Amino acid sequence: MNAAPGTAPYWRRLMLHEALVDAAARGEPSLLRVRRAQLDLLLQKYSLAASAAAVLFALVLWLLFYVLAPSPRVFLWALAVHAVQALRLLHTRRVLARGPLPDAALGPELHRQTQLLWLLGGAWGLAPWLVMQHGDTASMALMTVFIIGMVSSAAAVLSSHRQTVAAFVVPAMTGLVLALAWSGGWVGWTMAVALAQYTSTLLKWTAQQVDLLVDALQARFHNEELARRLAEQVERVEAGSREKTRFLASASHDLRQPLHAVSLFTAVLEHALAEGPQAETVARLGHSVRMLGTSLDGMLDVSRLDAGAVQPRIETLAVHPLFVSLQNTYGGRAQEKGLRLRIRAPGDLHVASDRLLLERLLGNLLDNAVKYTERGGVLVAARRTRDAQGAAAVRFEIVDTGVGIAGDQQAQVFEEFYQVGNPQRDRAQGLGLGLSIVRRLAALLAHPLRLRSRPGHGTCFSVLVRAVPPVAAGAPVPGRAAARRPLPAHVLVLDDEVDSAGATAAWLSAQGCRVTVATAMAPARQALQRHHDIGAVVADFRLPGQESGLDFLRSVQRDMPAMRCLLVTGETAPERIAAIRASGLPCLFKPVQPARLVEALTA
Repeated sequence: MNAAPGTAPYWRRLMLHEALVDAAARGEPSLLRVRRAQLDLLLQKYSLAASAAAVLFALVLWLLFYVLAPSPRVFLWALAVHAVQALRLLHTRRVLARGPLPDAALGPELHRQTQLLWLLGGAWGLAPWLVMQHGDTASMALMTVFIIGMVSSAAAVLSSHRQTVAAFVVPAMTGLVLALAWSGGWVGWTMAVALAQYTSTLLKWTAQQVDLLVDALQARFHNEELARRLAEQVERVEAGSREKTRFLASASHDLRQPLHAVSLFTAVLEHALAEGPQAETVARLGHSVRMLGTSLDGMLDVSRLDAGAVQPRIETLAVHPLFVSLQNTYGGRAQEKGLRLRIRAPGDLHVASDRLLLERLLGNLLDNAVKYTERGGVLVAARRTRDAQGAAAVRFEIVDTGVGIAGDQQAQVFEEFYQVGNPQRDRAQGLGLGLSIVRRLAALLAHPLRLRSRPGHGTCFSVLVRAVPPVAAGAPVPGRAAARRPLPAHVLVLDDEVDSAGATAAWLSAQGCRVTVATAMAPARQALQRHHDIGAVVADFRLPGQESGLDFLRSVQRDMPAMRCLLVTGETAPERIAAIRASGLPCLFKPVQPARLVEALTA
């Protein structure tokens, strides 16, 4: 028997066998799984082809010796060895037919396999006594060749389990060694001593192979267990992220609806009481409403970025106008805190980025710097540099003299709702979403982001952006505002929330518009048919029935291409935001700043 041709299938069966897969799924301890693998190897290797080869090998042996020296003892040995071979084959077939064994049956079955192999080894150990001609050197040599061949092949095949190897090899070789020694003479004793040494070496070699196999199996099962636990942890994290997104979407939508109405009603009050004694109180109310709206906008930005609903429009941007806008937006806030805001950049720097998204990214970093700096100042700088590939780039840096960020917190500050030194959750410091939005915008724009900080010495955020040549003279300037149209004289407002619809109507009426309100699609369609002077439709996304406000506005655009359409929604669910963006319709997210509502209708 030659073990080499069967080695590759032997290992493939080990890796693919259903019993091991089931054991892994059940999370069995590694030692139990190793025992299952050892038994699997024993059973799978003993195929019909292997058993037929073993029978043929024994058949050749006793026929050859019977021809050389006919004796009834040869038939006796043949009967014994073939009987044991048949017994093991039948038992193994029955075990394989039952499928994977239960855990409790693994040990007993290995014991039975060991007993059967001990009987088979004993049968081969009887061959030198019943078949070989003692004192005949040729007969002794021929018997030695046959048994060493059988033992060597069996050792290779059975080397998955120590006891089974020893159960076959020891009785087979012991019978041969004793028979050779019994024959006497220097030839017999020399062969006996040499074969005893060979047996010892073979057993040590197979023991080493078993140890290597066990170590390999234990390492494999350990790695599989680690991979399974890692997959479970990843699934838990992903599930938590999905739950967080759903919670933010639901909570944000429910809060935005009433806040939208409050914002517009407050704007109406500010407009009506601008000269009255309550003007300051109403102005403070408006400021508080805008702060709450800004917090909810942060949640919306996170949802939109996670949904992939924000797609950058890369264009050539001059750095100088960008810095002027940042100065105008944040200079007053820095001055109110007694901070010095310095902005430095060569006048001819140009970069490739999205104008609005890059300004939002740098603005969030600048806002964060002003917020966490009590003394000193903030520097916003841009300078030429090279990226990792050696290409021309511009490095934007926002440097402050604030509290700084400890090393163990520098990764956490980019997580949602995490704030340094704000355990009491002071709302004046925001919700802790600014840097998480920065991280998402930097990844979206492919602008590498870096943080350097020392507690008590300040912080430096840097953003690397690809540099490009200036736009050619006479080329259109990206982002130039188009001329605005006057407000429509008559506006249709479609919103099933009575307060929200009333607030929108009140604000537009204060701006001089005539407003028709509908709380469902059927009345809205009737209004469009009756009032031919309606020039704009403002619709909420969520409406009664199967269709949404988005569906309604699409149908209006299809039937009335000249109609101005504006979607207003409190939705933050990523899939719905993506659908809104894909439609191409202008959209404002609640709570809508009153001025933004007017801008959208005059664009």
